[in-house]
Amino acid sequence: MTTALHKVPTRPVLTLAGHGHKKPDAVAPTHRICSPESESASSTATTLAIQQLAAAFQPAFGRMHVLRDLVIPMYEGSAVPTARFDVALVCEAGVYLFEVKGWRNAVVYRKTSAHTVPRWFLRQHGHSLAREVKDPAWQCGRKTTHLRSLVPSDLRVQYFVLLPFDGVELEGVMPSVVITPQDLPYIARVARNNGRTEQGYPMLDNAAIDRTLQLLTDLQGDLTVDDHMRNCRDRNTHAPAPVRQAHPGSLKLQ
Repeated sequence: MTTALHKVPTRPVLTLAGHGHKKPDAVAPTHRICSPESESASSTATTLAIQQLAAAFQPAFGRMHVLRDLVIPMYEGSAVPTARFDVALVCEAGVYLFEVKGWRNAVVYRKTSAHTVPRWFLRQHGHSLAREVKDPAWQCGRKTTHLRSLVPSDLRVQYFVLLPFDGVELEGVMPSVVITPQDLPYIARVARNNGRTEQGYPMLDNAAIDRTLQLLTDLQGDLTVDDHMRNCRDRNTHAPAPVRQAHPGSLKLQ
């Protein structure tokens, strides 16, 4: 889309200082009406993650927005017709998506095999037994790939799995997308440097950031977290959500 953002997005947005935008409290969480389901450990982890992202990305970028609980329609035939991103960060370098896991005081590790997909396990400190958990890197990568098909090819879209709480130990070789708060300043610096040096993904000016926010808002439409949670529970009975076609052409970021 080529028009500037003309209305205030209906989504919760955190705007950081720069380019004439008012500086908010960097540690203040975004405000939204929460359902009982979202008032959980996951919600607490996401709030903490947003604070950590603001602290890390603010020094690197003049303008940044955080969208919380971005819900988009998935492709036709998907087992769950919607996908949810805990945090979508829009800055001058592009769109950065974060799958936030509220794991605490635990060891996270994988078992890999040449013949099977990796299996993830979580073992609480002081306990010998571990429980298997879903692969968060695969989960976020799958829906990120779909989101890339819905936005212009000249818009950088990258994803990470963020573990915001202390006391989480990563054991063995983990995918590079799995990060802790200590990694965030480095991630922000790399994002800034990549935006300056990679020709395929130009830095976004104010108008391009506005258009990107509007594009993400339009993709979500009227979808809510409650809709997504209902789809997850009733995946076998709900009709698929409308499928958005890939965005035609360039976003004309500059």
